[in-house]
Amino acid sequence: MPPFSGQPVELDPKVMPLQDRARATYEQIIQATGELLPEIGIERLSTNMIAERAGLTPPALYRYFPNKYAILSEMGRRLIAAENAVVTEWLQSDGFAIGRDLEEEVQTFAALLDKLRDVVLAHPGGAWIYRAMSAVPVLQDMRKRMSKEIVDIVYQAVTEDFPKVDPERVRGATLLTSMVNNAVTETMADDMPTATLLRREAARMMSIYYRDVVLSHAPTPKVEPAD
Repeated sequence: MPPFSGQPVELDPKVMPLQDRARATYEQIIQATGELLPEIGIERLSTNMIAERAGLTPPALYRYFPNKYAILSEMGRRLIAAENAVVTEWLQSDGFAIGRDLEEEVQTFAALLDKLRDVVLAHPGGAWIYRAMSAVPVLQDMRKRMSKEIVDIVYQAVTEDFPKVDPERVRGATLLTSMVNNAVTETMADDMPTATLLRREAARMMSIYYRDVVLSHAPTPKVEPAD
């Protein structure tokens, strides 16, 4: 059974390898975990299984990670950091331009979501890492913390481009579209055709949604009548 949030669980690697051989062993552990996740699921996954798949002894694995949750946490951090980098690059490109031709906007959002899909597929475990971060309480805090980083970056970009927009609507839009993308990503774990359909629809939804948001304006403060 996974530990509940609030229970003390070490989620950091014991050491960060410096030598080539140690780094190779470290990556073997990550790769083995990514292979096992879709085969046996999160609950059945164990450090003994990971060590065996990686061609290591359990003590060798424990030199680097204290438990399976620390391995999953490291994989989650890597994946979200890579996704955040893609979104940040997109925000700084010509692709981020809300308010032009709608179909063109849809295509730019679709291209972004496709890039995020490619990032997920390129990482060991792929969408199963997202599923683990949703299912395991002790990993949820890490996911929320790292997701908040990119939500804040998107929020800042939109409010800077559209300074008169209602900031509460922007905050809601960034949070909701992040949640939608996370849900689509999790679907990739066992239903890629549905995930592809949802990704296309999400691109259109995000385009229309953000277009509506940037047309909103911050509410005018009420002026109390003088006594």
